[in-house]
Amino acid sequence: MADVTSTTAATYVPTKWSVRTSVIYAAKIVIPPLLDHKWEPELVGGGDRVNIPQFTASAATGATARSTFGTGATITFSAVTEAQTVLQVNTMAYRAYRIPVEISPQLYANYERELLEDAGKACARYQDNDCAANNTNGFDAFTAVGTDNQDVNEDVILDVHTVLSNAEADADDRYGVISPATYQSMCKIEALRNSQWVASTGSFKTGKGTGFIASAYNTDWYMSTNLESGTSGKKNFIGHREAIAIATQKKVTWVRATNIADGGFQEVMAYITYGIKQVKSGFGRELDGK
Repeated sequence: MADVTSTTAATYVPTKWSVRTSVIYAAKIVIPPLLDHKWEPELVGGGDRVNIPQFTASAATGATARSTFGTGATITFSAVTEAQTVLQVNTMAYRAYRIPVEISPQLYANYERELLEDAGKACARYQDNDCAANNTNGFDAFTAVGTDNQDVNEDVILDVHTVLSNAEADADDRYGVISPATYQSMCKIEALRNSQWVASTGSFKTGKGTGFIASAYNTDWYMSTNLESGTSGKKNFIGHREAIAIATQKKVTWVRATNIADGGFQEVMAYITYGIKQVKSGFGRELDGK
């Protein structure tokens, strides 16, 4: 058990301990907002899973031509059998502190705030990283393209978009999440930095939102420091919003309690509960790079 002691708290000037019940955490959380949240409301009111129907679009030859135009004939009905994908809330991440009751009145109020906000950030960052590193349902679960610790080139980006288009992923809601080093390597691509291409591909520049870099090739690009490491580089991602579904059932929440039985402690915990699920494997690609 790890506790704050009089030794570790000795550098803080005496004030008071007063837990704020509504702490707003601020962190560089990039990935969860980009995923598909449309199934999240299904969990309102209880439950631990959502059964997502896997709709299969008709092929180009799916319709049947009337054998003789203008002449009635028997209609053949198509059988529709859909599979289900289960999105289950099965992850809880937390960070907790406990402090002896005789020490808690002596802590800086600002130090208390730092503890609480750090706990919230830790939970949010855990979720952010899990969306990238989970090898069953996160970015790491998709087919890898590119080369570890090498520059991402234009051909790889275009090839990924060909894959997405062949999978009939709409051009809207495509996004890329890249590491700082991959961002710098992609700046070597002339089409992304030369102003004469702005009308057709966009340009890299500071933009809107957390982690947002720019829009280029029908893709909103974001930079994150929470991506999974490869052998030497990073595992980036290009995909469509519907590639991964996420349901955050309990957003970052803080709990405070007094524990007398273990010796008298003030305890504070932040936690989050959620689930992620790869829904469409053809709607994304792990993009290996720097």
